[in-house]
Amino acid sequence: MEQKHNGIIFTAIPDESNEYYQPFYEDLIYFNECLNEKKSIADQLISLSVEEQDFHTSCFEYDDIWLRDVAPVVTNHLVKFKYRPNYLPDDQGRYLDQQFNKWLKKNDFEYVKSPLILDGGNLIWNKKDTVILTERIFDDNDDWTEEEIIEQLEWDLEVSRVIIIPAEEGDVLAHADGMVKFIDEHTMFISDFLGDHEFRYSVQEIIQEQMPEAEFIVVPSSYTEKGQYDQEIASAKGLYINMLESCDALYVPKFGLAKDEEVLRYIQQYTEKQVIQIHVGEISTMGGAMNCLTWYCPSHLLPSKMRRLKNQNEDFSMKKIFDWF
Repeated sequence: MEQKHNGIIFTAIPDESNEYYQPFYEDLIYFNECLNEKKSIADQLISLSVEEQDFHTSCFEYDDIWLRDVAPVVTNHLVKFKYRPNYLPDDQGRYLDQQFNKWLKKNDFEYVKSPLILDGGNLIWNKKDTVILTERIFDDNDDWTEEEIIEQLEWDLEVSRVIIIPAEEGDVLAHADGMVKFIDEHTMFISDFLGDHEFRYSVQEIIQEQMPEAEFIVVPSSYTEKGQYDQEIASAKGLYINMLESCDALYVPKFGLAKDEEVLRYIQQYTEKQVIQIHVGEISTMGGAMNCLTWYCPSHLLPSKMRRLKNQNEDFSMKKIFDWF
């Protein structure tokens, strides 16, 4: 039977000498090993790394782990926003953005460039005509009016509905991927927000004002700030909604918490896709989980040389293929 390949999951591993990430280097290797071992047969894994690993790598120096935020947003096409996170020094954000742009160019990715500043983790798409973002988009682009920002998003993303929801109080990142996750055109997972029903209801009401057909499935959380690594950025440990979706799989974070298996079974009830747990326990204390750590590019949006070579990988290992780039 012919093997079907639906896309590539990209991750990044900073150099082992990186002082900020050095305490988690072995955890990052383990995360990638687990993802490589457990991934759907339809998915490939490629990690940006300057060192060879036991999983497939693309030899490139990218000194950060949060690929989701710097990578192009995926709708019916790729859209590359400016990466200028307010939680990083401006020169560091610019450097990471420039580095990732070099990698995109090196590998012939085709994408639309947006003049707006946006972290990729702050945009959720329903695979048709609607995106959801937090109001952080307004703060990051305060030289634009709100109307101009929404019109630009509609133009760049080719969508007809841009829904803006409030960020959680005290959340430095203010990313929508820690709050909601579409599972079909009209239905979405929504965080229980640690039992803050009033806030959850207000988010649901704002969404339904523009999307009356929206339906919500509340995903339990088991948040703990114990072991939080960065004084400024809240831990993401216990935030199960930060999951990665590929064409036929949902990758759900496993934190090493008592609720892990219960939440896994709960999520399995609401999707026909394969649900795969990936351990992110220690890494999540830095402020992100499955979606934050990865960038998934579906096959039809990959550069032609990646698609062509990926289809030939029955005879060649992907590790060898990506050594060519």
